[in-house]
Formats: sequence, C-alpha cells, structure tokens
Amino acid sequence: MKIKKFESLTMPLGMIGVIFYLLHTLLGQLLWPDYNPISTDISSLTAVGAPNRTLLLIFTTIYGIATILFVIGMLVKSFRKYHSAVRTGWGIFLLMNLVSIFGYALFPLTGDKTQMTFGNMMHIIVTVIVVFTTITAGFVLSVGYLKQEKMKRLGTFTIIMSVIITTAGVLNPIGMINNLNIMGLTERAVIYSLQLMMFVFSAYYSFSKTEKR
Repeated sequence: MKIKKFESLTMPLGMIGVIFYLLHTLLGQLLWPDYNPISTDISSLTAVGAPNRTLLLIFTTIYGIATILFVIGMLVKSFRKYHSAVRTGWGIFLLMNLVSIFGYALFPLTGDKTQMTFGNMMHIIVTVIVVFTTITAGFVLSVGYLKQEKMKRLGTFTIIMSVIITTAGVLNPIGMINNLNIMGLTERAVIYSLQLMMFVFSAYYSFSKTEKR
C-alpha cells in the first residue's frame, strides 16, 4: 500500500516538472531582450554571467527535483507491473536525468562558450551523454510498451517522439558544421519533444483509472 501511495504522489510531478522547465525557457527569453531562441542554446539562459541566472536556476532546480521523483515513481511502478524492457527504459531515463541535473549544475557554460575551457568541454560531454541516453531510453520504452498488453498506443506515441528527438538531435551537429546558426531551434525540438513525452506519461499515469491500480 505504501508503494502505491508513493507512486500516486509522484505521478503528477512529471507534469509539474515540465511546467517549470517551460517557465524557465520562456521567462528567460522574455527577460533577456537580446536572446535569440533560434540561434542560441537553452543552456545560455543559465550560463555563468547570464541575466536572471539566479531566478532561472530556481525553476530548473524545481524541474529537476520533480522530474527525478516522477521517474523514480515510474521505475518503482515498472518493477511492480511491467516486464524488463519497460524497467530498463525507466532506469536509463533516471540515469539521464541524474546526469543532466548534476552534470549541468557542476559544469555550466562559462564566458565565451566557443572557447574550450574545461568547464565548457565537460558541459558538452554531459550534453552528449544526455542526448544518447534520452534516445536509448525512448526506444527501449517503445519496445517495452509495444510488447506490454494494452499499452500499444503509449508505445506508438513513445516511438514517434523518439524518432523526432533522434532526428532533431542529428540536426544539431549538422547545423553547427554548416554554420546554419539554428542550434537554439534544433535543441528546442529535442528538449520540447522530450518534455511533451514526459507530460503525456505523467498525465496518463495520473488520470488513468486503470494505471492507478
């Protein structure tokens, strides 16, 4: 009973996390008139020396805590109800979120982001790990939910979102190599797709009477 109670308390936190993440990106853009969301990456909003960094870090911290608790809740539920592929997928998602929260906190962008300082290099390494674990988790979860009885729609949705995230992720380095100056756009396609996926999972498990059991 205590486990189910924990699950029910953590399920809505995914939606709450997404809301705070969007607030951080949208509010950050509004408060920084010179910020260009098409060409500038999201990390620049909380880079060292960025305007409103302290305020925006409050939003990202709440996002991080809420999201990690949500994913832990999903992992607990998957061990209770689902088979190994679903468990593995949520386990990788938990790893991704832990790397993201602690990695970006330890290594924010500093100074000129084009200069390969140790901190900026580690920031890039964290980003690479986050992208690959996100893609891996998405496809593993897709397989898991497609195999799970009565979970085909969620599995189909997950694989569609995973393809979008992968495609947008590939466009990031292509844009950089060809000097297209669209990093902000392609990165948002990846991150917002991930946030949509998390919101849908959270909403489904929060409001589905079947999944509350």
